[in-house]
Amino acid sequence: MRMFKFIKQLAIELGLYPSERDREIKQIVENSYKSVRVVGRGTIKIDPKEVVSTEEFKHAQEQAKLIVEGK
Repeated sequence: MRMFKFIKQLAIELGLYPSERDREIKQIVENSYKSVRVVGRGTIKIDPKEVVSTEEFKHAQEQAKLIVEGK
């Protein structure tokens, strides 16, 4: 059993086996924007039009505007 754990950890470190963190990130990505694509280890692409159309972005944009205007 110890040998299996050692081999699994080695495979994770070499990028040959997805870590628990990798699986969690994949789940987050799959449940986020429709246009999101994983293009490399730690790199994702999202359609900016989809991002700016969200309520969260619009709210953050309003807050940023107030900060810049000093209100």
